[in-house]
Amino acid sequence: MLCPETWNVEPPPHYSTTLHLDMTTKLREGNIPTLIKNHYFNHSISMVFPDTITIPLSLHNCLSEDTDYYQINGLRVSDLLRIEFIEAFVKKGEINLLTIGNKIDLQNSICVTPTGCLILSLLTDDYQALGLEGSPSAFGHKPHTRYIVKIDLTNENFVPGKKIYERIRVALEERLTQKFDVIISWDPPEINVCPSSVAAWFHARDYNVYLCRQKFSQRTKYSLTVPTYEDRCDKTDVDFFEWLGVFSINGDLSTKGKDDYSNTYRSPSPSIHVGQVQYLQWTGFFTRRKIQEAYNALKQYVLSRDTLPWVSLDVQGFADSPTSFDLKEHTFFTDGDNSYTIVFRSKNDVVIRRNLSSNNKVR
Repeated sequence: MLCPETWNVEPPPHYSTTLHLDMTTKLREGNIPTLIKNHYFNHSISMVFPDTITIPLSLHNCLSEDTDYYQINGLRVSDLLRIEFIEAFVKKGEINLLTIGNKIDLQNSICVTPTGCLILSLLTDDYQALGLEGSPSAFGHKPHTRYIVKIDLTNENFVPGKKIYERIRVALEERLTQKFDVIISWDPPEINVCPSSVAAWFHARDYNVYLCRQKFSQRTKYSLTVPTYEDRCDKTDVDFFEWLGVFSINGDLSTKGKDDYSNTYRSPSPSIHVGQVQYLQWTGFFTRRKIQEAYNALKQYVLSRDTLPWVSLDVQGFADSPTSFDLKEHTFFTDGDNSYTIVFRSKNDVVIRRNLSSNNKVR
């Protein structure tokens, strides 16, 4: 068998967009970038602080306090249509529910977005048996192998007794018998309301509810050369985010052994030498409200520091989430990437980079 010409094989498509924003006024007015609001299911958050010794408690607390979430096994989808659940948790505050353990390209999956949309990603046989209107998935070719059903739980006509409600209720109760393991988090509408109320609601209906907590890690790199990220051009963007990626995975950025072929990476120019760089990472299940709190805390920190070269905030989504940004379908042909990075280059300048590798049909 002949060896394939691997050097002629193109890598799978990966789509990135970079946006430079002048935040002279918006930064001070508390403006939240749209992509934070539209990215619902967040799995990992990391921050990088060059030339920083101590991280403010405000940054730790915004992602460490009131961030518990819950796992529910064997969820019946029809229970999400109970009017008391919709009124208490969907229409008030923001509910976040996501299937875990299912492969988005091979199995059925569900989610409920903070906008109140119940999304079913179903294999063709299950979709046809369900009898509800949906649209073909971006997965595969004809004949379609799966379909997407979207149900607006906040619709004013979606109440018991109404035709649309009863039709969907019967379909989910009688024809979608599969049960799902999910994680769930709820941001209440008021501070004095406990986020664990949603767990109590499911526990009262004989579900086993398991408390989950975020995981936190931190590391410090000493005596490191970091890019200053001063120019606005495509090459500068690519070089900087490549460096940031190598640093985030704890890659070798040292200058020692620079003549060794096994380590040919060079930090981009211009650059500066700093005493240390802090890396913080939280992993779990984060709502968009928590990301907004982290963004605001980071923004305030940048405004209080005059000498920082830059600070970054990176957010990674779930690889098997039915959605990525907004209500667009997320598919998993390559690595399931749906993420974004926000870099504060100065008090008045922010760079936003969005990454997608799976939200496009195979060409």
